[in-house]
This record gives sequence, structure tokens and C-alpha cells, in this order.
Amino acid sequence: MSAISNTTLWITAAILAVLVFIQAGSHSNSVVHADMIAEGGGFTMLTMTGRSGARDKDVQSLIILDNAAGWLLAYELTGNRPNRVIELLDGGPLDRFFRHGQGSSSEIPRP
Repeated sequence: MSAISNTTLWITAAILAVLVFIQAGSHSNSVVHADMIAEGGGFTMLTMTGRSGARDKDVQSLIILDNAAGWLLAYELTGNRPNRVIELLDGGPLDRFFRHGQGSSSEIPRP
């Protein structure tokens, strides 16, 4: 091998190493922020800050929609770190939630 091609290989290897370290560092710092939406595999997930009447001020919610079956599940992450808890708030077929919005909650049974 000539000295020029050997130098070129070393420079290319150094550039690739720097790119690998930069890419690896960015994955370790990934954060899910409130008000994000992700969709895939027939599901839609929404994150948001907590409800106004929540017990904690640091409450985060996750809504999962099953697009194929028409179901909704609502979860809440509550409590102080490191003792946070995930609680199921409500869930069921979407038509139940739409009927609930039209009538009395006593008429519609929960699943």
C-alpha cells in the first residue's frame, strides 16, 4: 500500500469513529416530551401533561388508541421520582366514550 492510501484509510477510519461516537451519544439522551404523538402497527400513542384536577403537579398522561379495534386506554404516571406509578385511568371501546359524551354516565357501564 502506498503512503497516500494508508493515510486516507486512517483519516476515513477516524471520521467514522467520530460519527459512531456522536450517534451513540445521541441515543442515550433521547427523551419523550409531553405532547408527542407516535403511530405505528395499528396503534396511536399520545403523551401530554397531566390533568388540571390531578393530585400531583408532576403528572403525565399516555393515551393509546387501537385503530383497528376502536379501543382507547388512558394511563397516568403519578408520584414523585423515583417512586412513580403508572395507573390505568379509563379504557374501553371508543363508541362508549362518544355515548358517554351524549348522555348520562350512569347509563353507560364501564368495561
